Amino acid sequence: MATIWSAQSGYWDAPDTWQGGVVPDLSVDDVVIAAYHTVTADGSSLALASGRTITIEGYGVLELGTQLTVESGASVYVQGGLYVYAYVEVRGYLQVDSGGWLDDAGGLAVLYGGSVDVSGSVHVAPYAYFDVVYGSSLHVYGSFYQDWSAYSNLYQGAYVSLESGGSAYFDGNLNVDDYSTFRVYGIADFYYGSSVEVRYGGELYVEAGGSLIVRNYLNVVDSGYLYVHGNLTLDGSLYAYGGSQVYVEYGGTLTVNGYMSVEYYSTLTVYSDGKLVVARYGGLEVYNSGSIYFDYQSRSDLFGYFRLDYDAYLYLGWDAIVRVYRAVDVSGRMENGGGKMVMLRREGRINDAYGNSLFVFDQAYGHGQTLVA
Repeated sequence: MATIWSAQSGYWDAPDTWQGGVVPDLSVDDVVIAAYHTVTADGSSLALASGRTITIEGYGVLELGTQLTVESGASVYVQGGLYVYAYVEVRGYLQVDSGGWLDDAGGLAVLYGGSVDVSGSVHVAPYAYFDVVYGSSLHVYGSFYQDWSAYSNLYQGAYVSLESGGSAYFDGNLNVDDYSTFRVYGIADFYYGSSVEVRYGGELYVEAGGSLIVRNYLNVVDSGYLYVHGNLTLDGSLYAYGGSQVYVEYGGTLTVNGYMSVEYYSTLTVYSDGKLVVARYGGLEVYNSGSIYFDYQSRSDLFGYFRLDYDAYLYLGWDAIVRVYRAVDVSGRMENGGGKMVMLRREGRINDAYGNSLFVFDQAYGHGQTLVA
């Protein structure tokens, strides 16, 4: 067992790349890629055994054109750069230090209890993938950038945390499946090319202090869960269906500038200091056995379009206030448990689900006719 240092830039399998002319044996040796050296591995696959380490010093680079498996109990420390254009399996531990970078142009999977910590930066190139699966974890303290047409799958109990001060950008495909969890404490952006699904018991949390902007599609489907405790801005579309749940609670704010629908036995709940804002050009529809709960001490502002179809359900909970600035279209079943819906505009209207006026407030604020007995 020894620690093998790079002597110069070169190929992994070339003896003159290494001090002493010895090519590392990753079953027994630790490896250090020294600063300003670039080592390229493009031969036989590599497996880093339990207890062994690879350290890439600052300004050093390891290029992987062959498969690397980081076994359980093994560790890779990236202080410089790691460029992947083949495939990496992380069953042990991978750390990208502050100032370090990982460029994934092939595929990387964290699996079977593996763990990745990112204080530096990760870039997932177009058509590449970065998966976290089978009870593994990813913690981002720095930046995570997923390019267009790239893929990230979280499934089978995976856990991903975007920490406070961290940032994440997704312009490809992200799936949060099978009881996996993605928590946003930092700043996340689901960009215009993104397609995001939370499903099969998967959970997406926007935590207090965290911020998420959705510019394209976010689908919470087939028993998926979305929790908004921070700020979620919807400029694109959010679809909740298939028995899924969306909670806006504990000081969280959901702002709908685009379009949101709740359907097929799914529920949107605004609760306990949660706030829902449907902006002027935004729209929210509840239909096809969907439900919306403006529940305990929530506050909601409906500037834009709101529609409750005939087969949907609306509940106003204790001390909930819904402020309507233009009109609401409602035909479904409605119940009140101590809240109120306030019409704030003189020309406000309550319509049925098809837009036909039921109540018109044109004569409000003292402008009605004087009635004489």
